[in-house]
Amino acid sequence: MNDAPMGAPAPEGACRVLVVDDNVDSAQSMSLLLGLEGYQVECAYDGEEALLRAERFHPEVVLLDLGLPRFSGYEVARRLRGEPAGEDVLLVAVSGYGRERDRQAAREAGFDLHLTKPADPDEVLRVLAERRELRAAGRGPADVLRSPAAPGAGAATGPAPASTPRPPGAGEPASSHAAARASLYDAPAAGAARNA
Repeated sequence: MNDAPMGAPAPEGACRVLVVDDNVDSAQSMSLLLGLEGYQVECAYDGEEALLRAERFHPEVVLLDLGLPRFSGYEVARRLRGEPAGEDVLLVAVSGYGRERDRQAAREAGFDLHLTKPADPDEVLRVLAERRELRAAGRGPADVLRSPAAPGAGAATGPAPASTPRPPGAGEPASSHAAARASLYDAPAAGAARNA
């Protein structure tokens, strides 16, 4: 099995995305799509492999299935959030588990967004494009969380107003990120539920 990124070579400085799904075809299809869009992508097929790849690859975004072998997606999210750079990662649950209790558990584990399978590729690309724009503006996932969500949208539509770009979480306690995720989680969504 070739675990190298699929699709076109990513430009230098491309957003790093880790796709984690135990359905190899699903993971590789998403990887191919994202690679063709210019993202630098790696795949993992279980929770343990996801943690190892994240440690080496340093993803900016993780598209993470919840029902994984070895460690569940919930456990992977908790462990990633427990790492020093964990607050800087945009965690997106992409799962067939779409009931309210599943979204609640995802929020508690630290996910920022919840997409129900089959995830609309346009929705995934929109979420990643927003992340890319904020990154280019010198902002991080914490700014995604502070962005106003458009009615009916699953993710924020633009950067939060700020007088000066600053590192995510600068001058804020780490718990403010969790509070931001909790406050935006129940925003109306079309195809996505904000966990943040």
